[in-house]
Amino acid sequence: MMAGLPGTGIGGIFYLVTALAMPLREAYRRAGGGSAVSGTWRLVAGQTAIAGGILGGVWATGWLLGVALRAAAPVVPLPPASHPGNVLRTVTFALSLGTLAAVLLGVELLRLWVHRPADRRAAIEPHEERQVVAVAGGGRVGRIVVLVLTATAVPTRAAVAQSGSPVAAHLARADSAFAEGDAAAAAREYAVVLAADPENSHATYRLGQLRRHDPTRALQLLRRYVALEPSDPWGYMAVADMLARTRRYEEALRWYDDALRLAPAERDAVVGRARILVRARRTGAAIAVYERWLADHPMDAEAVRELAAARVAAAPAVTPLVSGSRDSDGNTTLRLGGAAELAASGPTRVGVAASRERVQDGVTATGLEELTLRAASRPRAALQLDAAAGATRLDGSDGNGVSVIPTGQLRARWRAPLAGPAVDLRAARSVLDASPLLVANRVTRTELGATVELPVAGSFKLRGIGRAAALSDSAAVNHRTTVAAVAAFAATPSVELSGQFHEVRYSHATTAGYFAPRLIQVVEAGSYFELETSRSILFAFDIGAGVQRVAEQGAALGPWRRALRLYSLIVVPLAPGRDLKLELDSEDSAVAEAATTARWRYISMGLSLRWAVP
Repeated sequence: MMAGLPGTGIGGIFYLVTALAMPLREAYRRAGGGSAVSGTWRLVAGQTAIAGGILGGVWATGWLLGVALRAAAPVVPLPPASHPGNVLRTVTFALSLGTLAAVLLGVELLRLWVHRPADRRAAIEPHEERQVVAVAGGGRVGRIVVLVLTATAVPTRAAVAQSGSPVAAHLARADSAFAEGDAAAAAREYAVVLAADPENSHATYRLGQLRRHDPTRALQLLRRYVALEPSDPWGYMAVADMLARTRRYEEALRWYDDALRLAPAERDAVVGRARILVRARRTGAAIAVYERWLADHPMDAEAVRELAAARVAAAPAVTPLVSGSRDSDGNTTLRLGGAAELAASGPTRVGVAASRERVQDGVTATGLEELTLRAASRPRAALQLDAAAGATRLDGSDGNGVSVIPTGQLRARWRAPLAGPAVDLRAARSVLDASPLLVANRVTRTELGATVELPVAGSFKLRGIGRAAALSDSAAVNHRTTVAAVAAFAATPSVELSGQFHEVRYSHATTAGYFAPRLIQVVEAGSYFELETSRSILFAFDIGAGVQRVAEQGAALGPWRRALRLYSLIVVPLAPGRDLKLELDSEDSAVAEAATTARWRYISMGLSLRWAVP
């Protein structure tokens, strides 16, 4: 350490190295396409300029010291009893003190010249500190005098007062915990800061980030931050991103528009808005935003990758598929087919699917062909519509000629923002094709169904399911009704645990090839969870285990026995626009419409490859 020179100790050297490295770090971050919540080139340039000023001040002090010693040597003789080192230390201390006083005076004069907005940290300054500053001269001139006169003791009174502030101590601990990744400790400390100082914008913003698992509370905090700091575009972007997490895309886009009005050339605002457009399935608009940005910033690698992904999502795609099943009665199916889809106007995609299926039981074999036109649209962020219309052609068998049966489906899903209520309505008409007997009897299902989900408290929600189906064959029409109640708990955003009760009723028995008892009751515990790896491989599982009991037509309920089910989905991205999908479905219960007995079991598997065509 150089005695008497400010800013050259261990801490000073660390600061200088860090400040001088900031331009390199920011250039590396921008070259890699990274984004930050705070920090811009203006801040980087300011810190680098401060570091340069400190180095310049040290150099100037040494230069002036040399000039002063050379000038004083022939004029001021040294006392015989004093050592030349004492003169060196005395002059060094005097020049250092003068440099410090000059720096403080210059800073305050610049503050008088440059009128900046109020310091964001002013809200957490202790009351005693504001009193000291007010007494010292009644204004900025008095504050300058106080700072200069006290430069030999401490740089400023405010620094000493601030370091002793309980609020500042909590804020420092919160920032330290946040930097170390201790979210729980950081949230506690930021909450303490806001309890003492509700106007602290820094704590408000950080706590809003940490409450992202609770969108309602996070939005309250982030909107409060925008009210406190209306000129900060990152506040508007944070609100928009949180709204997008709750699928309120239109509102999120409006907040991004506000951010762009404040910072029209800011990358985070431009690219962030494009990402929201992609999530809202407005892929064409997102592609236009990416293309305009890359026209001026061709080296933005992350934006280049996201543009390529958006083009793949909007491109036409073909999907070959193969699937098959086997049940406990020895019935097997094998389906070969494919689908093609392309983007239409707005957030809509249309497509066509065709397949040929062979069904056999070891003795009899038959087949059917299906052709379907499909459309999917999201007219609003909370509303998803799916429709399909087509026909199924059944081969002739057992004296029946070739038959063509109209089929189709209409489904509407609505979910309120912020994990609110949800409604799922559907109508469908299809052919039961799990066995040659079902195909030979031309069993057709026409169904109406509804699922309503209501949040109760926190992560708990209740789900009610109701379905009514007419099962028609060549001889009669049967009716099947299903009611279910589900109590679910979202342990994490990707894991749900539930308790379920299902009851199924048939109006009468049948010989068409499916099991139609008077009553089926199932009680089970269920779990649904998703897992996505770092390579974007998706695993999804829906598992149920419980007991069931059956009452035959005209008979009482029988004993309880096991009931099991499993559905799994695995999606493996092979390349941009190429996804391999594997589905597995298995059931050991009488609830399935293709069941033939109370102990019926089956397993099915499907494999498809979605290939986007550039």
